[in-house]
Amino acid sequence: MDVYILDSNLRRTEIVESYESMIWTERYYGFGDFQLDIDPSLAERDLFTQGTPISLNLSERIMLVDTAQIAHNADGKKILTVKGKSLEAVLNQRPNQYSFYDGTPVTEQAWGAGSQGSGTPGDIIRWLLDTYTRLNTWIPADNLPFLVAGTVNSTAGAIAEFSEEVALRANMDTLYNSVKNIAEVYRLGVRLVWREGKDVLGGANPSKLYWEVYTGWDRTTGQHVNDPVVFSESLDNLTDTVELTSTAGWKNMAYVTHPEQTRIVYASGIDPSIAGFDRKVLIVDASDISGLTGTPLAMAMDQRGREELAKNDIAIGFDGKIAQNGTYVYGTHYKLGDLVEQRSSSGVITNMTVTEQIFASDETGEQSYPTLSYLSTTTPGTWYSIAAGKVWYDYTSEVWATV
Repeated sequence: MDVYILDSNLRRTEIVESYESMIWTERYYGFGDFQLDIDPSLAERDLFTQGTPISLNLSERIMLVDTAQIAHNADGKKILTVKGKSLEAVLNQRPNQYSFYDGTPVTEQAWGAGSQGSGTPGDIIRWLLDTYTRLNTWIPADNLPFLVAGTVNSTAGAIAEFSEEVALRANMDTLYNSVKNIAEVYRLGVRLVWREGKDVLGGANPSKLYWEVYTGWDRTTGQHVNDPVVFSESLDNLTDTVELTSTAGWKNMAYVTHPEQTRIVYASGIDPSIAGFDRKVLIVDASDISGLTGTPLAMAMDQRGREELAKNDIAIGFDGKIAQNGTYVYGTHYKLGDLVEQRSSSGVITNMTVTEQIFASDETGEQSYPTLSYLSTTTPGTWYSIAAGKVWYDYTSEVWATV
C-alpha cells in the first residue's frame, strides 16, 4: 500500500516510505479517516503540516492531515502519529441554507430544484452539493477548488435509487449532517472522487474533483447478473458469528398526524393489507411542519414517516469476523454500497451493505477488509427461501408465487 503526499495542485510529489503502520478507512455514508505512524526522523516535513493532502494507491479519495503528534510508544521509541479525514468532511464547514447570507432571518428551508423543494432523495443531495460547493453565488469563497460537474464512475446496473419524489425541509445545520441524514435513510453513498492532473503537450491537465451520489451492486444469491459475494463459516471467510433477532421495537407502519391532514406510511416491503396483530403502528407528530399545504405537505409528512420507521426497524444481531485475507478482493469482487450475504451456521441468510472498507498495514503485513451493515434477513422456510428439506431439482413447473 503506497501512501503519497500531494502538492497544492493535488498531484503526487512524494511517497511516504518506512512507516510503522497505517490504517485507511473509507465509508459509504460519511467521510473517511486515516492514521499513519512513522519514525519522525524519517518523516517528510509536510506530514507535520495540517491541511497536507494524502492519497493511497488503492483509493480514489484524498484525505487531509489535521493532527500530528510525537510521543513515545510502549517500547520507548519516538513515533510521529499523523491523522486526518477525507475531503467529504469539508461539508462540516458549510451551511445547509442560504437565507442568512443577505441578513434574512433563518427559517426552515425547502431543498431541491423542483416545486417547493421536491425531488428524489438522490437529486436533492446532488442539488445541495452543487448549490453550496460548486455554484455558490451568495458566498463564492465557499465553493471548492478543482470541483467540476459530472461523474467519473458508471452506475449502470447498480441498485436503483429511491425514485419517488419527496419534499425535504430543514432548519439551519451543517451541510454534512443534512446530506448524511438523507443518505442513510435512502441508502445512498456520497463521495468526492479525485482524478490527478498531468502535464500534457502544450500545457497541463489540472486535477479534478467530482461529487458522486451512488449506490452499490446487488451481489447476493437472489440475483443472476453479478457474481455473488457470500461470507460464511462454511466458506472459511467468516468466523465467531453471533446471532440475535428482536422485533421488540419494530414498527411497520406509521400514522403521521398534522392539523391539516393525516397520512398512513408503510415501512419498505410491507403490504398495506397487513392486519390484526401483524400491524405494528407508530404514531408520528408532524405538527411542526409549516408553510406547506396539499400535496407538498403530504410529501413532507410521508418523508417524516419513513424517517421515523427507519429508526424502529427489526433489530438483527448477526455478525462475525471477516477473514482479513479472505476470498474476496475489494474493487474486484465488491465495492462500497454493494449488497452482499452473510450466512450463519443455522442457515439464516442476512443481506448486508458494505458501508466501510479498511486498509491496514503494519509489521504483520497488509490487510483489507469490509464492515457490513444490516439490510434484511431471510430465514429458512420462509417464502423467500427454498423450502426446508428440498433442493432445486425437486421442482418442475412451480413458480415463486406457489412455492
